[in-house]
Amino acid sequence: MGEKIKNVTAAVLCGGKSRRMGFDKAFLKNDEQYLLLQTVRKLQTLFEQVVLVSNTKAKFAHQTDFRGLPVLVDIYTEKGPIGGISTALGQVQTEYIFAMACDMPLPDVSLIERMYRGLHKEQVLVCSYKRKLEPLFAFYHKSCLPVFEKHIEMGELKPRSTFSSLEVGMYELSTEETKSIVNLNTPEDVRRWNEITTKK
Repeated sequence: MGEKIKNVTAAVLCGGKSRRMGFDKAFLKNDEQYLLLQTVRKLQTLFEQVVLVSNTKAKFAHQTDFRGLPVLVDIYTEKGPIGGISTALGQVQTEYIFAMACDMPLPDVSLIERMYRGLHKEQVLVCSYKRKLEPLFAFYHKSCLPVFEKHIEMGELKPRSTFSSLEVGMYELSTEETKSIVNLNTPEDVRRWNEITTKK
């Protein structure tokens, strides 16, 4: 991999309630290592800047493994992923962010780099597979923020609800590439994922 990407900040969203999981998904582990930290390290090989977006900094305060990582506190509380994306867009200095959820255990930086190379003047570049979009593995331009804020005010909290008002590009995933957008929502998801990874 060549020079790191400078005009994009990678923002990992880790402020969700994790109701179905039963504990905070930011602290999912694999082989005694936090998945979130593994994700951050991968992203740091590609991006100069990587931040966490969380509903609070306090949950990381006693986790020495996370020391030194920038945490942006969500200013759009109780608004879900659109709030986290908007928080990042409003606080970073770069032209774009790459937003992803903290419960995606297999992000492929080569895929993210291919997406970036396909990014031209679109405000959003989002993954698509069989016409289904994954807005939590996508690039967003800072110019998206006013549209996002308007939708938050209206109570329309799904990121894709903004897409009709933005210039959106699609990156069509291959079947193999869909591994990167797998997410872990329940203990059963984690059990199945652990079984798959153990067999490899």
